[in-house]
Amino acid sequence: MALTLMPKDIKMSNKKTVKEGLTPRQLEIYKEIVDFIKGNKYSPSYEEIKQLANLRSKSEVHRYVHQLQSRGWIRLGYGRNRSISIVGGRL
Repeated sequence: MALTLMPKDIKMSNKKTVKEGLTPRQLEIYKEIVDFIKGNKYSPSYEEIKQLANLRSKSEVHRYVHQLQSRGWIRLGYGRNRSISIVGGRL
């Protein structure tokens, strides 16, 4: 049985705070999603995430969104548009 830890803030050598379990790029995209939801009261579309995070394609957005989901930071409503939600009240 594996022990799982909840994500928490840790200090990196470059003095930036990075949430444990995310790469710096994943953290940047996660923050863009959170900021969008806070400002608009609904989740962003893949196209909006692409523009906010300066990504080249929606397939890149798909990859990052599913990485965040597999790490337990967001939840997706399958078959529904704009269905990204933040897990655990991290909003």
